Amino acid sequence: MSGGKETPRQKMIGMMYLVLTALLALNISKEVLNGFVKVENSLRTTQETLSAKINDTYTSLELKYHSNQEKVGPFFDEAQSIVNQSETLITFITKLKARCLATSEGDFDIQEPLDFEKYFGTDELGNDTVLNLKYISKKDEFQALTTYMMGSEPQRPKEGEWTANGLKIAIESYREYLTTIEVTDINGIKRTMPESTLKSLNERFSFENEMEDGQEVLWEAANFYDVPLAAVIPLMSKMIIDVQDAEEDALSWLLGGIEAKSLKFSEVMPLTIPQTSYVLRGDSLRATILLAAFDRTRVPQVYIDDKKWDGMDSTVLDYEGLGLTALPVDDKGQGMLTLPTKGMSLGDYSYKGLIRYQGPEGDMQSQPFFTPVVTVAEAALVVSPTKMNVFYRGVPNPVEVSVPGVPSDKLQVSISSGHKIKRQSDGTYVVEPSNSSSNKKATISVKGEMPDGSMSNLGNAEFRVKRIPDPIPFWAGKKPSNRTITKNEVISFAPLAAKMDNFDFDVQVRVKSFTIRLSKDGTFKELNSPNNKITSDMKALLNRVKRGNTIYFEDIIVGMPDGTERMVSSLKLKITS
Repeated sequence: MSGGKETPRQKMIGMMYLVLTALLALNISKEVLNGFVKVENSLRTTQETLSAKINDTYTSLELKYHSNQEKVGPFFDEAQSIVNQSETLITFITKLKARCLATSEGDFDIQEPLDFEKYFGTDELGNDTVLNLKYISKKDEFQALTTYMMGSEPQRPKEGEWTANGLKIAIESYREYLTTIEVTDINGIKRTMPESTLKSLNERFSFENEMEDGQEVLWEAANFYDVPLAAVIPLMSKMIIDVQDAEEDALSWLLGGIEAKSLKFSEVMPLTIPQTSYVLRGDSLRATILLAAFDRTRVPQVYIDDKKWDGMDSTVLDYEGLGLTALPVDDKGQGMLTLPTKGMSLGDYSYKGLIRYQGPEGDMQSQPFFTPVVTVAEAALVVSPTKMNVFYRGVPNPVEVSVPGVPSDKLQVSISSGHKIKRQSDGTYVVEPSNSSSNKKATISVKGEMPDGSMSNLGNAEFRVKRIPDPIPFWAGKKPSNRTITKNEVISFAPLAAKMDNFDFDVQVRVKSFTIRLSKDGTFKELNSPNNKITSDMKALLNRVKRGNTIYFEDIIVGMPDGTERMVSSLKLKITS
């Protein structure tokens, strides 16, 4: 079964089953089993991370439901069912973990459960949890555990709810539930999960027989017969992560289904888009008027009443009536409105008009529209950052400063204490923010020389000061939003790169170290690189991957332009072919 999405602190997971094999073969003392405590704690941390992500996705669904219950209702109802089914299964596995702990410690008996409550409870967030493995004295116990979970015959596992077989049946039932989900949307369209998701679910929850010492054994026996408690507990934690992973996939699919595109529309809504709602006197008022649902083969006709609308009388004259002016319409059906403001008084303006369009039956229909309020005003200070609406530490931030009617060489530009601003040869400016994290704002002040030679304060503009966003890792053309990769892409052995994705500044960063974890046939392998390159050991490991294996790039350290280092998000890639 596949792993969770984010596990940066899981240092021991990659060696878990290798260590277990060595322990069973060499009879190493039980103190060594304490290493599995770290594995278990890392898995519990991953469960918390996935739980938070699931909560975020569910909250997004809930918000969309409250904003449009009719449209979102079918998706939200299914989401509630998924959450309930998942929580029920996770609680079952958690309680089974507690029973295993109590059984190995000698505190639990089928007929007389003793001290079970000390192994099972709830955390501060109300989630079901079990006693930490580090507090268990018999971490290497397997005889009582095998009897409880399996019975005495590995090829004939005992049946019942609280057994290895019962665990397998519960997870199989959950898999069948997820793979048969159907949602009928508001338009009567039946939606089912994509084939790739169904395939992933079947692979994640697979319980095929396994090979041990050249012999085929049942899944129950391979995982619970004569297996020490210290290995069983992380295994069941891993199962909880798989359930959470499947739950998140299903909820994300529902969330995406709400916004699925449709080729039909039932209503027509005129849309007026002013280029700006604040116009300097002497400039022109400009707006784009269009149909929200547009057919390129049916170009509409747009008319405007160029008299200022008082906001009271909403009656629009017929297109042939007096006072309406036809607007030019481009090939996209956009009516282009241009009203000169020369001679206008200062203040707010709005206009009304009419759109004529060909209806579904071929007849011409009319729809009135009203422009948003536009303010006509005198010249004012304009300070526009050319990259972002914030200043970033560690990089030069280009800024344009201008005041209509005042030449740029007549401006005096300054910035608040701790920051620096320099004028460039082309008349633009560069801001270098303070490196202090406590200095979170920068104020640009502008004075201008008037025609009579006097200096006038033209205003201030305040900006936020932030650190550069975290880079995003890239490997073989894949980034964190990607989930799959081919074997040919893997064996290209591309260096691990980091980029400032969707960041307008030209910032160069470099990966300084990273860790590869490989999930293969239920085992984990972990290798480290001291730079951005794939090591020879990594190449040897990656050469052996096959379809269905999962590669994790974690603990990725990136050097930033200001000399600091950051740990960035992880990559999880599953081999598809």
